[in-house]
Amino acid sequence: MCGFIPVNMADNGNGTANEYDPKSFKLMLKSTKSAIEEGFDIGILPEGQPNPTPERGLQPVYPGAFTLAKMSKRPIQMIALYGLHRMWHPDETIGMVCTHRDMAVRVYPKGRVYRSAEEFTATFEAVVGEFGAHGKDLPEEELNMWLDGSMWQTELKRRESVRLDSEDIELVPRNESCTIEARKEVS
Repeated sequence: MCGFIPVNMADNGNGTANEYDPKSFKLMLKSTKSAIEEGFDIGILPEGQPNPTPERGLQPVYPGAFTLAKMSKRPIQMIALYGLHRMWHPDETIGMVCTHRDMAVRVYPKGRVYRSAEEFTATFEAVVGEFGAHGKDLPEEELNMWLDGSMWQTELKRRESVRLDSEDIELVPRNESCTIEARKEVS
């Protein structure tokens, strides 16, 4: 059994920023909570809509799936779509005409509880973004590291290292024309 929980939003065309009706969004959250309590799984497009140009990368990824998962204390299981943008063309002059039949759906094994919205969006962008753009997964080791959370931990360590390195750089005026040179102190 399945259903659909709508969110009223402006018809601003595929690929443009979503404009939601806040009252409708609250109703969607209430309906989603009820569906979860009834045992339903919930499918969400974190980009807010089908992506008309996945080969150019994802549209902004919204953390709503993370918020709903945290609220319901349930894991998130990634699902990726490839070729949807060619099945129903996003160009309104063409409309809902099937223009291509090469499509794939990838359901990744095991859901996972994410610690933050940023962790969820980074994982979604890496895993689903790759499949959506190319119809293929990341290399197996990298994919598994994203799915089990270890790649996110590696990313956090990299960010911390970059932050620490940038704190070691002192910007010093070179002359009156305000040219700036970077000088790193060696300890």
